Amino acid sequence: MKNNILLIVSLLFLSSCQQERQLIITKEYLEKHQEFQKAHREEQDYYLSISDVFELDPLGINSFGSSAENVFQLRDSLAPSHIGQLQFEKDSLVFVASPGLEVKLKNDSVIDRFRLASLNDRGHSEVLSYQNYSWYINSHEKVKLLRILDSLNPEIEKFPGFQTYDLDPQFIFKARINRYETPKIVNVRMVGNQSMNAEFIGELIFEHKGQIYTLDFMEGNFIMFGDETSKTETYGAGRYLEFETDENGYAILDFNKAYNPPCSYSGFTTCAYPSEENWLDFAVLAGEKEVLLSK
Repeated sequence: MKNNILLIVSLLFLSSCQQERQLIITKEYLEKHQEFQKAHREEQDYYLSISDVFELDPLGINSFGSSAENVFQLRDSLAPSHIGQLQFEKDSLVFVASPGLEVKLKNDSVIDRFRLASLNDRGHSEVLSYQNYSWYINSHEKVKLLRILDSLNPEIEKFPGFQTYDLDPQFIFKARINRYETPKIVNVRMVGNQSMNAEFIGELIFEHKGQIYTLDFMEGNFIMFGDETSKTETYGAGRYLEFETDENGYAILDFNKAYNPPCSYSGFTTCAYPSEENWLDFAVLAGEKEVLLSK
């Protein structure tokens, strides 16, 4: 009964807001979209800067650098031969810099020994750096990964970006937000035949061509979705999207901002794919395509 009432209310709401919606491409929209594209390109550059990923040995000394003498040898021969080492001490992880290297924290303070303690909401430790190289620890379930980044990685310049559909107001929807009383846990596929338990905190309810659709979303207003273009023009495993809310608490679901997951252009990333419930049976002709731009 509760679900039926919710559906009736949603239908009434969506019928009303579709008649009244004035979602058009304005000059202000174009300016904000350009800002979004700039931020998105910076995020792509970040993922493209990842040059190596290593799984740490919890029982050993994890040394890294360009020399073959290290446990982890970097691909970049121009990197310092010995950058430092990581080792587990009780319940923490300690980094020790190689003599003579000015390894820095984010605040530019120089360290020779540092206890990596805090993890952010993405499971990342503090970032340490030396010149154009930086690194941090990524905790994924029980595994700790050392990620090496190079701001001068040639892959950044090589990547031309993806083609996109023309901006289309028909793929901007005003959606109702239904937050779940308790999060919905769904096992979703990941790259490399892996899987993970994704935690969905609510759903968006919107109307397209007389049909009602729902999309589950996660923290950060984050959505993973697939559609009919995934079979032809867009990334086959689905795309990502974040939504904003308006002053009345409704979601603005703008598919013009749909983008490809980082594993579509970087081999050093791990991506989750949409759940079965988040596959739409219509073509979303908006956002990023799978085809690369020409240089």
